[in-house]
Amino acid sequence: MTTPMLRKTGRRAAKTGILAAVAAATLGVFGAGMANADPVEKDFTYKGSFPIIGEQQVAVHVETDIPASATRGETVTAPVHIDVDAGQNAGDGLRLVGTKNVSGDIKASITVTVSDGQSVQIPVALTIVPLEMPAEGPFTFEADGTVEFQVPGGVPAGPAEIALDPDVSAHLATDGALGEFDNELTFDPPDQDGTLGTVEIK
Repeated sequence: MTTPMLRKTGRRAAKTGILAAVAAATLGVFGAGMANADPVEKDFTYKGSFPIIGEQQVAVHVETDIPASATRGETVTAPVHIDVDAGQNAGDGLRLVGTKNVSGDIKASITVTVSDGQSVQIPVALTIVPLEMPAEGPFTFEADGTVEFQVPGGVPAGPAEIALDPDVSAHLATDGALGEFDNELTFDPPDQDGTLGTVEIK
């Protein structure tokens, strides 16, 4: 298959620092609708083991918006969209077992590192847009999610780097013989740069 798809603070980090990192993370990746938001598009490739067809490479195209800067106290609501191409083998395998409809969800995460060096992992949940399997061709689908978060006041000033984590989990629900199943995927190659961008916290 071929599909681009979809890090934690130490115990010594103070609660305020963790909240600051979370706030910066949310602002950075989910800042759609904020002033000076810059659209981000990036491609990644993953590898995982799939029913019937075994280990396959998968690829994901990620789209989101990252503001050039952000201020404390704002409530952030923004979409994240991905396009997945699971490849010809996945399409053939699903059709082989009588699959005509597919839905499900994807769980991923981002890691945000703020200006004082702290980092925090933020979960990202996406819903697969229900689809009908085509009569031929690769298995491709889209997934969307929305995040809302109120930024606390303790965010440290300075740049916050936002990066996509290398592991992702996809849960697929089909009407074919496979029923529901999970795929665990990770970056392939593992040294891909997951950085999505940087936001300046003011």
